[in-house]
Amino acid sequence: MCGLAGSTRADTAVLAAMGARMVHRGPDSDGLWTAPEGGFGLAHTRLAVIDLSPGGAQPMVSADGRYVLAYNGEIYNYRELRAELEAKGEKFTSESDTEVLLALLVRDGVRALDRLVGMFAFAFWDNAKRDLLLARDRLGIKPLVYAPLDGGHIAFASEIGALKAHPGIDLGLDAQALSEFLACLYVPAPMTIHRGIRKLPPGHILRWRDGKTEIKSWWRPRFTGGRAPTPEEAVEELLPLVRRAVIDRMVADVPVGCFLSGGIDSSVVAAVMAEEAKTRDAPPVATFTMTFDEAAYDERKAAKRVARHIGATHTELPASPDLAGILDDTITGFGEPFGNPTSLLISDLSRKAREHVTVALVGDGGDEVFAGYPRYKGGLLAQRYRRVPGWLRRGVIGPASRLIPESTRGRHGARRAREFLAGANLPDSEMYASWVEYFDAQDRQRLLGLDAPPARPIAEIYRKAPSPDPLDALQQTDLLSFLPGNLLAYGDAMSMAHSLELRLPLIDHRLVEAVGALAPGTRFRHGMKGLLKGVARRLLPRSVVERPKRGFNPPMGVWLRGDLAPMVDERLNAEAMTALGLDWQPVETLLAQHRRGTRDHALKVWALLVLDAWRRGQ
Repeated sequence: MCGLAGSTRADTAVLAAMGARMVHRGPDSDGLWTAPEGGFGLAHTRLAVIDLSPGGAQPMVSADGRYVLAYNGEIYNYRELRAELEAKGEKFTSESDTEVLLALLVRDGVRALDRLVGMFAFAFWDNAKRDLLLARDRLGIKPLVYAPLDGGHIAFASEIGALKAHPGIDLGLDAQALSEFLACLYVPAPMTIHRGIRKLPPGHILRWRDGKTEIKSWWRPRFTGGRAPTPEEAVEELLPLVRRAVIDRMVADVPVGCFLSGGIDSSVVAAVMAEEAKTRDAPPVATFTMTFDEAAYDERKAAKRVARHIGATHTELPASPDLAGILDDTITGFGEPFGNPTSLLISDLSRKAREHVTVALVGDGGDEVFAGYPRYKGGLLAQRYRRVPGWLRRGVIGPASRLIPESTRGRHGARRAREFLAGANLPDSEMYASWVEYFDAQDRQRLLGLDAPPARPIAEIYRKAPSPDPLDALQQTDLLSFLPGNLLAYGDAMSMAHSLELRLPLIDHRLVEAVGALAPGTRFRHGMKGLLKGVARRLLPRSVVERPKRGFNPPMGVWLRGDLAPMVDERLNAEAMTALGLDWQPVETLLAQHRRGTRDHALKVWALLVLDAWRRGQ
């Protein structure tokens, strides 16, 4: 796991400055390479995980000096690929997966991507053709941002902060990105908050040659399945894929552990790790759980039960008392506003776990792949609800639903009921957008002073789903939006801020493709995450499998009424909102509703605090 940066208009001092801003991503070594003819250059910082020797150092140059690779990630099937290449006469001088990737790219070019199992973002340079290939992994686990420069040149890096060290980039505020941040609490690809910086989307490549840039997709998830085995048969098919995905991600030359919440996703991962450790006669798996003083958010008992069952060496890591105080550091990690406060927990957990391990497996992605969110059930229930006569839905139930009160103490049932009833009358794409947006189109129109409601990014992704089936479209949308833009973004940024590598077996692309090929009725026959629960029953006690779902979220409502209340009063005022280009009156109304307890605006309030913190840091 590493950090990379480069430019087609290279300057050694600038490259060094870009690399210096990514030391946290790669504290073990750094490297710099510039083309002999000038013009192009790469910088790299390395976190040594596989082959700790200097043989894995980067940028890595081919034996003939023609090709250069700077790479961030892990190729889990590199040993199989290496054996195939050796059978074809390839010689290797290290045990590094980087050298295998370089050799494969030299032989096969962009076609090599289809052979890779792993997470990666890389820059591959052909010095003879003066041709650059940038690529990002299928699901978007590893980040890559780039900036067009004058004269057709480009610069690129693993992080926005590193790219800002390059001169000639437009760092002005992107108004559309601001609007979409307010909708999603993250800035979705390909945008960033800056007009002149863009994200390479997941599963995409960028080709640059002679001042011309071409971007295209090389892989997309496809939830269009028609295969309809019984759930039991499907579990038999998926269990080996889950095992393979976990075992592949245990390969490392450094200590490896697991984040364990006690929920289904991380418990399955930890259980397979424990099985494999016993098979190898290796030490017990190291598991880590974050604990909270607030009982409603604490999962230590469930996690301890799982750890005891699988024989793990378990460590409880208490949440730091002033998590909100690291807001500014969090903004630095992302390089732009990011409004999901779970990022604070991942940062705190990563910092503490890094004292024990260098790599941690996590259960992230299980909800998206195995349909684990309540909104998936809601999407299917909406189809039935629409059978209720329209006059009753629109004339009676809809207006009445707007009167439903809700809690500001983290209880979401009433809010979800109101949102369901309000959205279920809309077309599916607009319905789903209304459920997952925070500031909806009307909110943003008022906040931004627009003449008309802005676009709804999530609705547009939903409309482009290749299958009309509601469950297919719901999962497809999340795999292209919420997963990479939110969960994977904070997982990478916050773990790498502390030089910790996270690995995500439940979004192994082979597993994703297998689940996506199943008919919706098979995926959801036993409700949310039914197939993963079937897998879990082969590995864990029933009490763990049937435990109610509880997300990994901070007690934001509690914080906003307590420690964060002075920050809200100090920072969220007319002057600060005007500086962000936001109208103060809607913000004032929002704050009043939240304080009275008539609406749970905790995440909206946090998002505005994040925006103000980002503005102050510019």
